Amino acid sequence: MERWNGEAARWAVRSIIPSFHLSLAFLAACNPATTRPAFAPYPEALHAVINAPPAAVTDSAKAWLTAQGPAVQHASALDGFLETGWYDATDSSAAPVRVKLRLWADPDVSGKSRVTVEAVFRPIEDPSRTARDLERAVPQDSAGQRLAQRLLKALIDKLGHTVD
Repeated sequence: MERWNGEAARWAVRSIIPSFHLSLAFLAACNPATTRPAFAPYPEALHAVINAPPAAVTDSAKAWLTAQGPAVQHASALDGFLETGWYDATDSSAAPVRVKLRLWADPDVSGKSRVTVEAVFRPIEDPSRTARDLERAVPQDSAGQRLAQRLLKALIDKLGHTVD
């Protein structure tokens, strides 16, 4: 059996410590905690590239929605995500429908965000299924979809946009 001499032991310690510190730095930089949901928006959601970073888009959307009436249940400028609570979207041609809006603001090229706005409703309530399983995209001509369109237009008007 081979014994380590003093120099070999010092070399082993010196080579392990930097890689240990690098590992700690890597783990600290990769925080898996996010307030975004684990699901993606529905394909019917609205999309635009807005000329502002995700934090600015999220803050502007929160301010606009607060002024319009729907209560913002959750907003995170850091994560670029916003979600309203359920609210009654009334329409002169139909009964009120409980609707929820969500906004994802993902980084695009420097200083821009790829923004997705989704409006959903629940046609049924079933406690045995997950909440997302019960949600559906609102119809194109509904009051919920018009509110989502107005939100996206307000962001474009305030922050500008890039045509894809």
